[in-house]
Amino acid sequence: MKKTGLAAFLCFTLSLQALTLDEAVQTALNNSVEIKKISMDVELAKENIKEKKASHYGRVDFQGSYTHYNLPRTLTPLTPASMVNGAAQIPTTQDIFVAGVAYNVNLFTGMSDTHSIEIANLQKEMAKNITALSSEQIIYNVKTLYTNILALNAQIDAQQEYVEALKKLHEDIELKVKLETLSRIDELKSLAELNHAKNDLKKITTNRDILKESLATLMFVDTISNLEPIDIKVDEIPLKQNNYKATLMQSKKLTLSKQSIQKSIKQEQIASASYYPKVALNAYYGQSAGYNDATNPKPDEFNHEQLWQIGIDLKWNIFDFGKTSSLTQKSKIATLQAQLDEAQTKRELTKDLKEALSKIELAISSYKSAQSELSLMEETQKIEQIRYDNGASDINDLLYTKARYQLAHSGFINARYEYQNAIDYLNYILEKGNK
Repeated sequence: MKKTGLAAFLCFTLSLQALTLDEAVQTALNNSVEIKKISMDVELAKENIKEKKASHYGRVDFQGSYTHYNLPRTLTPLTPASMVNGAAQIPTTQDIFVAGVAYNVNLFTGMSDTHSIEIANLQKEMAKNITALSSEQIIYNVKTLYTNILALNAQIDAQQEYVEALKKLHEDIELKVKLETLSRIDELKSLAELNHAKNDLKKITTNRDILKESLATLMFVDTISNLEPIDIKVDEIPLKQNNYKATLMQSKKLTLSKQSIQKSIKQEQIASASYYPKVALNAYYGQSAGYNDATNPKPDEFNHEQLWQIGIDLKWNIFDFGKTSSLTQKSKIATLQAQLDEAQTKRELTKDLKEALSKIELAISSYKSAQSELSLMEETQKIEQIRYDNGASDINDLLYTKARYQLAHSGFINARYEYQNAIDYLNYILEKGNK
């Protein structure tokens, strides 16, 4: 019983531990079904390479058969040398058993086998790049959700403070109404603003809980604990596009487009290989056996003969009614499409980089503006409270000033976390989510 209680206490203690951003990212990567599936594609590509390389060495097959004929047959083809001792001495049977080993290998295929191995190697590298890109997407999604949850946590704290301040104001007004120093209308207005603030707090909390569920789903866990705050320092960073263009041109997304072009070119070469002759080596060694039939001078005698052969086959397609030409043309079109995709990827990456840098500039500007506005509204709120306490202004002015201060406070919180989101987006574009 004591052990059960201790285990429950430990589980409760662990559940209270704050989840760090690194832990959230690593958990999502480790549990991602998409990453696991793509990792399997890498393994499939490796096996495909082994398969293509093995085909270079041909194949060895065991061959066996049993055939019953209506007329007697010889175990081997007849030759003048086999009939020296007379035809009656030649084994004949209606039931022939054959067993042997055959070896076949392509000697020349127009380099199509070599190009197939090159394509398999490209597919392996492409699978690795796709895995890396999928990881970057997951990292960015986790960071965005994590940051937005922290932003809403800060909003909740600020809104709770606002609610407490309105509650205290309402209680003071209630007391003054009872003392008949304030009118009933002030009490009603303060109560209405308090209820509105409470409802806003509920909305923010609900939105936070929804995002936490989304983060838990992305991490493949049932629930998530409290989140560890992150240190956000709004700094001016170099925002010239040229500072990042070299990194962008080395991105895995662009590399993947180039690899698609290389793959299409290799497929084009495989299609062109159909114009070349195909040369293959085949060899066989085996035994042909059976019992002499009743017409043989030595009936029911068991005989067996050794058989082997080796040869080279040549196959050259002379005319296929335009099939090879169509295959080659299709592969050329696929190469052109891959080249267009690469150009489009470059344009999209450039656009995304400009967008990321613009978001950072806007976030910095919004942060400075929100910081200034918050400072002004904080001073304004203090002055308005003094004016109201001295009867120099009414409840409307005071509630309006408090609402403006809360709005400025909320804007300041959002500005900080929007800056962090903008930085994370730039790292996502540059594929530096883990750094």
